[in-house]
Amino acid sequence: MSELVKSRILQLLEDIEDETVLNQVMENVAFYANKKDIVDELNAKQLEELDKAIKEADNKETISWNNFKKDMDEWRKK
Repeated sequence: MSELVKSRILQLLEDIEDETVLNQVMENVAFYANKKDIVDELNAKQLEELDKAIKEADNKETISWNNFKKDMDEWRKK
């Protein structure tokens, strides 16, 4: 069964010409092929910060993309 599924996936990939789509597929496959979860490598403080960031995002406590880019530009100048 898995050989048949792999064969079908490979055929679908062969038919894709758009490089952007191929890159997206590669990222997705790499994500699912990776057996490690990055969260397992975080220490307690990092897990706490991640949890806080997720809660802020859930509460819509975010900044706009333009403000983020501006902040990044300012950070790079330092």
